[in-house]
Amino acid sequence: MSIDELPYSFVASGKIAVDYLNYTGPIREVFHNHFREPKIREFSGNREEIIDKLFDYNKRINAPKTVMKNIHSLSQTNTYAIITGQQPGIFSGPLYTIYKAISAITLCEKLSNPKHPLVPIFWNASEDHDFAEINHVTIFKQNEPINIYYTRKSKGVAFSHLRLNKTAAKKMLSEIDLVTPRSEFKRKLLIEIEGLIHTSDTMGEFFSRFMTHILGKFGLIMIEPGFVRELMTPIFARLIRNPIECTRILAETSAKLSKFGYKPKIHKKSNICNFFIINDKGKRLQVTHKGDFHCARDTYSQKELLKLLNENPSAFSANAIIRPITQDLLFPTFGYVAGSSEIEYFAQLTGMYNFFSMEMPVIFPRFGATIVEKKIRKVIKKYNAEILEFKNPEKLLKKLAKGRIEDVFKSFKNRILLSMDKITKKAVTIDKTLLAPSYLTRGKILREVEALENKVAAQLKENNLLARQQIYKTFNNLFPNQHLQERQINVLEYLIKFGDRFLRTVHEEFSKSRYGIHKVIEC
Repeated sequence: MSIDELPYSFVASGKIAVDYLNYTGPIREVFHNHFREPKIREFSGNREEIIDKLFDYNKRINAPKTVMKNIHSLSQTNTYAIITGQQPGIFSGPLYTIYKAISAITLCEKLSNPKHPLVPIFWNASEDHDFAEINHVTIFKQNEPINIYYTRKSKGVAFSHLRLNKTAAKKMLSEIDLVTPRSEFKRKLLIEIEGLIHTSDTMGEFFSRFMTHILGKFGLIMIEPGFVRELMTPIFARLIRNPIECTRILAETSAKLSKFGYKPKIHKKSNICNFFIINDKGKRLQVTHKGDFHCARDTYSQKELLKLLNENPSAFSANAIIRPITQDLLFPTFGYVAGSSEIEYFAQLTGMYNFFSMEMPVIFPRFGATIVEKKIRKVIKKYNAEILEFKNPEKLLKKLAKGRIEDVFKSFKNRILLSMDKITKKAVTIDKTLLAPSYLTRGKILREVEALENKVAAQLKENNLLARQQIYKTFNNLFPNQHLQERQINVLEYLIKFGDRFLRTVHEEFSKSRYGIHKVIEC
């Protein structure tokens, strides 16, 4: 099997994303800047301030010289960034997080030129607090996907404030060691990761250290919003002075998308203020507005909230709608690398950028991948099947079983048709009204034969235990838990098996691909 790709319509989350990739239909009236003809946006932010923050943070997480060089290059007014981001999963979470980062790295390499050099930045969204999404990793145990859990609770604390329980993290690492195969890379890798656990204080920091450890060599710059929040005060001040204007704009844009036949994904109540206040325990509390500002049991006037912002900017946190705005206020963003769901979100944010007098950066669809190991490739070749056919193993088994008897039944049905033609011709010479009964009889016979064929195929399908085992093994590998592999499996699965070669292979394949392509990569 040669390296191939999965169709975007199969991997994308909705019509907006598919239309954006093809740049067809009314989506042209939504996104005026497209990755096929990208334009550099104007940036008037303070580069020195953000560079200082980036240096401080990346020194803290022990970033290599390649990262520091990229940070330094941002001091040049013609250098821009390609940004992507994700909430911090334990050991980086599902593979798509790694693929987003490598997509940003790849795009910088593809699009950099002397006029506008580009550097990759990863926004570690550590202000999120959905612990159920990040408290486990999925890897294979004898070709079956299993979850290994971080056995501690968070109680709704933002990951930037959630202390890393080092005992629980090391226990996870031991469990991963037990179920993964031996390899020449495994021992060194696990020792290095254990070192990262020892030096990390929070879940957010551990994620950044992990990402830097495996991708820092490519120059990936990491940052957490908490370390630059004081630079976001102009955004929060504008939100406080216009508390529900962004929610109104969102509703207006959503209505426009609905008229175009799209289904907007973000829906907000009219009193939502689109920012949180983080309390002393690290919990993000929603702020609403009705006359005054309401946050949990506290009530603030506009003046009081502006005073709090001035005295303690670290207490303010952007929600998913405002996060891109804060990001593009701080950084000279040329492009943002987005998953298909994020593209759908950005479609609703176009009016928001206008409200803040900012240009939206170019939205680049991320690359995706499904990894096909040698053992899986052999099964695919053996049964001469397409990758997508393994999404429904029972249907594939039936198809394969039917293929074994197809010639016999096809020959038999042809003989029936020839015989029935002779009978029909003879019957019509006797009485023309016998034509309809002849066709009816032929149809009944063929249906009975097809029913028999299906029964024989079904029995063959049940009898062939080896084929069933191999096809389900392949299904579990390609579509674990009935999802795309990249949405389930953790990068340690392949770093243990293939070492750094895995990352280099993915990087090389993305470098040769069109934007947004989901590659099938042989390892």
